[in-house]
Amino acid sequence: MSGSRIHVRGRVGRLAAALAVAGGTLTVVSVALDVGPAPAGASGCGVALGPPQVQGAAGSFAFVVPTLPTVPGEACNATIAVTGTIATSGGTRPTNVAGNGAPAAVTVSFLPGEPGPDILWQWSPHCADPASLLYDFFASSPTAGAKSAPISGVSPCSSFGNVNSSTLRPPIVLVPNPGAYVGMAGGDGNLGYWLVQRGGGVSAFGTATDLGMPFGNVSAVGAANAGGSGYWVATADGGVFAFGAPFFGSMGGIPLNAPIVGIAATPDHGGYWLAAADGGVYAFGDAAFYGSVPGVLPPGASLNQPVVGIAGSQDGKGYWLVAADGGVFSFGDARFQGSMGGTHLNKPVVGMAGNTLDGYWLVASDGGVFSFDAAFKGSLGSITLNAPVTGMAATDDGLGYWMVTADGGAFAFGDAPFWGSAA
Repeated sequence: MSGSRIHVRGRVGRLAAALAVAGGTLTVVSVALDVGPAPAGASGCGVALGPPQVQGAAGSFAFVVPTLPTVPGEACNATIAVTGTIATSGGTRPTNVAGNGAPAAVTVSFLPGEPGPDILWQWSPHCADPASLLYDFFASSPTAGAKSAPISGVSPCSSFGNVNSSTLRPPIVLVPNPGAYVGMAGGDGNLGYWLVQRGGGVSAFGTATDLGMPFGNVSAVGAANAGGSGYWVATADGGVFAFGAPFFGSMGGIPLNAPIVGIAATPDHGGYWLAAADGGVYAFGDAAFYGSVPGVLPPGASLNQPVVGIAGSQDGKGYWLVAADGGVFSFGDARFQGSMGGTHLNKPVVGMAGNTLDGYWLVASDGGVFSFDAAFKGSLGSITLNAPVTGMAATDDGLGYWMVTADGGAFAFGDAPFWGSAA
């Protein structure tokens, strides 16, 4: 969004903002974005199924089916009907498998720059009647097509003792690379920080305390300091998990066209904002809604790259969003200080943090830092990293910042103390 300022203040402000956006890093397409959540049952985007991987151990088979968006690189949510079936190539099914061929609905989230999730079916025990036939596992969806893989080593139920039946359990969605770190939050007084894994794991350093982690099959996308020893963790489906902190609400259970990609707390820790990949913003607690990207786009316009992060202004009366191409969008009293939109980047931007003077930093996956009305305190751009940078957090006084890498490495700059890392 180089050269564009977005301040949503009434109808005239919205029109001016739309014109500013039109002159920035946008591409006109045939589908307009929606400012609100998708209607119930909305599919969000197309999904393709990959070839099943068959894994067998300890009397069970696991059928793991990868997913990916039909538009490569699209950041979106989708709810699809899927069916897992054990049968021969001619369609003959074993007679003793409960749940075989039963349809189910699953929701998958495709996050910017991250692999799609897998869908898992478990067959236990893997016994078939008759066991003499050659069976395949078929994963199918009315909208995503079908994929199959041969099953080897199928046994009769008698081989497992007094068993005469088996079950193909309903599918579950697996978080891809759950051990990868995807975000961080700084603690009060710069005396510690939390690192958060995609699978929800939390690693605490300094005086920060590990009070728990979210459990489920949805990717965690970030964390925010809730004041004191508490923190919030946000997940891609809009869920918010509060630990040592009040819960102010979430988008969990509400279908969203685009996954949530970040969370930012208000200065008094009385609320938080969630940002979605399409630029949608959802406000909770004392966090006020000041606008979103879909609300200021001209009809038929779309972002070149998905939004990847959010940061609140110093007084909590505004916020910035940043996209993977470095475009910055400002709302409320958050001042537009510049962006990397329209500039060639070696690697995509993955996050941002605000200082205490209405400036901000952007960080790219190679550790490069871009400063806008914020003092540059250093970067990792010239260092070969073992894993890409996935997020950053600013110190309380805005005179430093930390970065986290996917392998749990933590890096401190300016007055940000180093309290340790998970790498």
